[in-house]
Amino acid sequence: MAEQGEQQITIDLWTDVVCPWCYVGEGRLEEAIRAEELEDRVRIRVHSFELDSNAPVYSADAKSNIEHLRAKFSKGEEDVRAMEQHIAGLASEIGREYAVERPVANTRAIHRVAQSLRERGATEEFFFALQRDYFTGAVNPFEDDAILDAAERAGLDRAAAREILRDPDRHDDDVDRDVTRAQAMGASGVPFTVFNNKYAAPGALPVDTYRQALRQLVAELDAPETSGSEA
Repeated sequence: MAEQGEQQITIDLWTDVVCPWCYVGEGRLEEAIRAEELEDRVRIRVHSFELDSNAPVYSADAKSNIEHLRAKFSKGEEDVRAMEQHIAGLASEIGREYAVERPVANTRAIHRVAQSLRERGATEEFFFALQRDYFTGAVNPFEDDAILDAAERAGLDRAAAREILRDPDRHDDDVDRDVTRAQAMGASGVPFTVFNNKYAAPGALPVDTYRQALRQLVAELDAPETSGSEA
């Protein structure tokens, strides 16, 4: 438990649902927070960032991640599956399942719904649940019902969430603002993490690196104030 008077640590995390390194990075960060016993002191804030804003909207003939990566990197299927198996191994190291083959499509609608939950303080609950279910193969997050179910569990009225999905302008500017803010700080991809509005780090860091960053923040926040010497 956090002691009374201890200052909270805020971690801003830019992420996308379909980003495998975001999934691994968030899991490592969660493990680091738990290892440092800071669960009650750290607040994670999720921000929108699209890996591919030009990706097509989901349809019945949407590409799988295997097909997408083969085209993107001009690699054979065996090489792409080996890449995915490597990430699966990294996920396994932090006790997470990883579906090697998954659907891929545009994530804008998911981000718009996530933005709508910000005032409720439930963006993180919605987003992480959907991302984890996607990478374990439990749901297809591009189907409306999967998004609506996650939004409803996070406290958003299902009808209200459906209206957001139907109106492409709802919270669209909020998504753009998140992306622009990250880019202004130098982000060109995700995950992108900012610790206490002070330190920025691109990529999925090792657990030990996250732990070191957390220890440094705690040391800075808990350092006793020193008064200036008298003349």
